[in-house]
Amino acid sequence: MPFGSYPPHLGLRTMGPWNPFQSGLFSGKKNLDILTVNCYIKTMDEKKYSIEELADISGFSVRTIRYYIQEGLLDPPPGRGRGGFYFNSHLQRLREIKTLQDQGLKLASIQEILRKEGKLEAPASDREVWVKYTLAPGIEVHVSRDSEEQERRRISEIIRIARSILNTGGGKNG
Repeated sequence: MPFGSYPPHLGLRTMGPWNPFQSGLFSGKKNLDILTVNCYIKTMDEKKYSIEELADISGFSVRTIRYYIQEGLLDPPPGRGRGGFYFNSHLQRLREIKTLQDQGLKLASIQEILRKEGKLEAPASDREVWVKYTLAPGIEVHVSRDSEEQERRRISEIIRIARSILNTGGGKNG
């Protein structure tokens, strides 16, 4: 929106140029430049979608959209829970994924293409793997795979002692 015109969401119908600095919109905020103001106005005017609306428009199911977020193909929405909303950038990414799928590409290939184009960040790390040890019915110990590999003897000893205590009733009060 050009500086001097009224943003539609303010509902102003007066004549004359609108200056966001003098309007009270940014009262109490110092050192705002025109770039900051224009970014604010652009964000306020950008279309927001609920996940259901995004699903309807994109042709993907809500479940698929959530899966793409989980897999890093789609950015998570700003906001949390039911307050989450999606922008045109989310819709554009879903359309891009659909185009690549229509060309016969699988999700792994799509991720690689988007990563090479700089549209996806490299994964922070693979999912962390945990090892589960059952000590007794309803009692488990979970150890990260890295820790289990580094401290195998100590962890084995801890598991052995814990099982011994549980089997002899040594852990019961009374």
